Amino acid sequence: MNSEYMATPDTAPHVPTIPRRVLVIHNPAAGSHKRRRLLEVIERLESLGCVVVSRQTRRRGDAEDFAAEASSQEHDAVIAAGGDGTVNEVLNGLGRGAGGLALGVIPLGTANVLACEIGLDPKNIDQIARAIAFGPARHVHVAVANCRRFLLMAGAGLDAHVVAGVSIALKRRTGKLAYVVESLKQAVGYDFPKLGIRADGIDYEGRMVVACKGRFYGGPFIAAPNANLETPMLEVCILPNSGISGMLRYGLALPMGKLSELPEVQVISARSILITGPRGAPVQGDGDIVARLPAEISVGDDTVELICPE
Repeated sequence: MNSEYMATPDTAPHVPTIPRRVLVIHNPAAGSHKRRRLLEVIERLESLGCVVVSRQTRRRGDAEDFAAEASSQEHDAVIAAGGDGTVNEVLNGLGRGAGGLALGVIPLGTANVLACEIGLDPKNIDQIARAIAFGPARHVHVAVANCRRFLLMAGAGLDAHVVAGVSIALKRRTGKLAYVVESLKQAVGYDFPKLGIRADGIDYEGRMVVACKGRFYGGPFIAAPNANLETPMLEVCILPNSGISGMLRYGLALPMGKLSELPEVQVISARSILITGPRGAPVQGDGDIVARLPAEISVGDDTVELICPE
C-alpha cells in the first residue's frame, strides 16, 4: 500500500490470529500454467492451516453471484483468482452480500494492477499464500461508476474502447500484446471525441479521462502518484491530446512514470465527477466495461476490507 498510509484506531488493519477460512473463486479456462499456479497456492494455503473452498466460474457474472452468496458463517474472506476483471466481479458480489467478508486476490491476470498496488508478487506463491492466510485486511474506499463498484480506476475515451474491443483469444495467447494491437487498431479509426468532465462542480475538457483510486494503470505503471486506496478521494487524469501522436506521447510517458508531469495533462482531486460525451460510449472499470456515457463516478463511505501482504 501507499507508504503514506498511517493506521489509526478507526482504520487500523485487521490481522488474523488464526488462518483464514477462504472461498476461492476462479475461472477454469484460465490456462494450464495459471491453473498449476492456482493449485500451488491452494496447496500452500492448506499447509498453513487455511480451510479452503473453491468454486469454478462457467460464465460471466458467476464470480459476482458466488461472492454474493458467500456466508460469513463459513468464510472469513473471498479470494478472486484471476485478473483485475475477476477481482471487480467479486468486489461487486461482496457489495450485494451480507457483508463482513474480506477481499483477497491470487493474481493470475494479464496486468495484475491490484497486485502492483498492494505489493503482491504474482510469481511468489509463498507470499500470496501467507498474505491470504495471515495478511492484514486494510479498510479501503470503493468507488462507483453508474452504480457499478470499482477498486482501481475507471476511464472513458480511447482506453475504454480498447478494453471493449480487445480479442479475448488473443489476450489469452499473447497477454499485454493484445492491448497494444487493439490500441493501434483503435487509434487509426477512432475520432477522439471531446469529453466533458465536471469534477466537484468545476468543468474540464479532454479526449480521455481516467478516475484513479490507485496509483497504477495498465500494470506496474504509475499514472496518479497521489492516489490512495484508503482515502475517499479520486485522482482524475485528464488527457487533452488526440490522434496517434497524442496516443504515442502518452503511451511513452506512462511506463517512464512521467504521464502526470506532462504540461498539458491535468491531475485533479475530486469526490465525484460526471463524464459526458458520445451517448453510450464505453466506460472501463478495473479493466472491464462497467458503464456507458454519460457516467457519474464517485467515492464515498462504501468500503471493503482488502487483504494485503505484510
